[in-house]
Amino acid sequence: MRQRAANGEWRRHPVLFVLKRRLTTAVAGMALLVGFVAAGDRGVFPSASTQPADTASFFPGCNAPVSALGTLTVVVGTVTCQEMPSADLGGTTAFSYYVPKQCAPAVLDPVGARCPVLYLLHGFGGDYTSELGTASAPSAMVAALDSGPPVDPNHVLDPWDYGNPSGWVPMSPIDFILVAPDGRTVPGGYGPGPGLDGFWMDWNPRYGAGGDQHVYGTPPPRFEASLLDELVPYVDQNFPAGQGRDWQALQGTSLGGFGSYKDGLQHPDTWASLGSISGALNFLIAPGPQPLSPITGRSPVSVSPPAGVPYFQVPGVVSANVPVTSLPAPIEDFGVALYALGDPVGDQAFYRGNMPVDLAGNGHATAGGTPSLDIRGFSNDAVPRQASDVESPQNYASAQAFEALVLDMNVQMEAAFAAEGVTNTYQLHPGIHEDVYWNPFLRQELAGQYANVLHPDGTGAPPPVPTSFDYRTIATQFDIWGWHVSVQRPDVDFLDLTGVNCQGLTLQGTGLVTVDVPASCGTGVHGSPTVTVDLGPGAPVDDGPDAAAIPAYGGTARISLTPLAG
Repeated sequence: MRQRAANGEWRRHPVLFVLKRRLTTAVAGMALLVGFVAAGDRGVFPSASTQPADTASFFPGCNAPVSALGTLTVVVGTVTCQEMPSADLGGTTAFSYYVPKQCAPAVLDPVGARCPVLYLLHGFGGDYTSELGTASAPSAMVAALDSGPPVDPNHVLDPWDYGNPSGWVPMSPIDFILVAPDGRTVPGGYGPGPGLDGFWMDWNPRYGAGGDQHVYGTPPPRFEASLLDELVPYVDQNFPAGQGRDWQALQGTSLGGFGSYKDGLQHPDTWASLGSISGALNFLIAPGPQPLSPITGRSPVSVSPPAGVPYFQVPGVVSANVPVTSLPAPIEDFGVALYALGDPVGDQAFYRGNMPVDLAGNGHATAGGTPSLDIRGFSNDAVPRQASDVESPQNYASAQAFEALVLDMNVQMEAAFAAEGVTNTYQLHPGIHEDVYWNPFLRQELAGQYANVLHPDGTGAPPPVPTSFDYRTIATQFDIWGWHVSVQRPDVDFLDLTGVNCQGLTLQGTGLVTVDVPASCGTGVHGSPTVTVDLGPGAPVDDGPDAAAIPAYGGTARISLTPLAG
């Protein structure tokens, strides 16, 4: 959906309302799946992206890439588009940005001060213009930096009447630099073709070149890596931006809300604040959303066999047989998940390793009881409020149905946060999946995230670095909060780290796990800061659809850390 969004108020949560929305989600999920399968005879997957690397027509109005980092001439006070080379996407991508006039280097006081950055991720079918608009038509998000509705939208019966920024009034400036990347596969780059939604994630490697079931002839595009390892450093080196977690926030709308929570919960040490606006937070609607474990609040992954057994990778049937790129929009927007995530059954472990619902516990990080990550989101109630909503039956049907889907996903997300003991802010607003229902709340969304980053004048209250945290991932090599972890196992499986602090941690999962304790702790085991634990053999197959019924999996080890000599 090519939409834009904001925050809101949690006003009601009647049981029947939620049950109806769950039924809507199940029906919509089945319809989508049937549509994917029915389209299976329309063609074959292309072997590679064959369109020429013509970025001028793909990113109209964007400035060409600069030759070296640190040499970009930054435009101030207007929405601007900039191209950027991307090794992770295999070509040239682009992003829009807006630098407030008060963040110009010549204006910042004191001299040398910096502004925080809010990265904005667009939704299904969107592009680099979806979040910020253009120079001639800036978006409501840009307007919300220094204006807002003349009334508190939480305390009126018709907040949608304040969705047009032309009726807003001036307010004190919010000194956020806004950066909005393009989340599509690029011309001549990686993936089966250009212009496909990237889902803000590193695509499943088994379907790209070199994978066991490759269906397109290039390496898989890596949108998560492009955001973290290319765009953020690029902005750090070229913009008047503060560097590091205390200066960085992430927000997204619709599919972008999925990206914000997914990337944010996978990398909570990169961002001070996460925002989701009607985010699609759990794509696993076939065979169905995974229930939470009544014991841990998580969906465990597999049971370790008593001895090592051969590993078998379950084939991805749907992903290998549905020609997604030949489907009409917007079905293609959803169907690209079969490229990015893979088969909803054969690749379920990969799906769940990238679903915010399954990663909710990664927000459980505290310092003396104070949360180390600001998390805030909202969705609408999927009920139309204006006669104009139904003037276009097709647009209304998609906007209402999609908001019903994401509402159910947000209910699941809130249940997951509650089960994990994660502090967050969630609010429910009236309306469907449309700007007019989101825009009135943009100002308060920006203000909420701005309060949790550092400001040019030295104020602001970024969350503290945790003294204790939990973390869950399917990655086999990762760094989190200064800890480095590697896992040796053949299957795709979760590793859970809980109660991690300088005095000890608990590991649950499978395989041989090596943990490097940060030097700042000054602790380890047997005089070494490196800890190696064998949690037992991996499972013979990746996580399956019935694994959520298992209350425990793999091996569990509690490790006590003691001071190192000297």
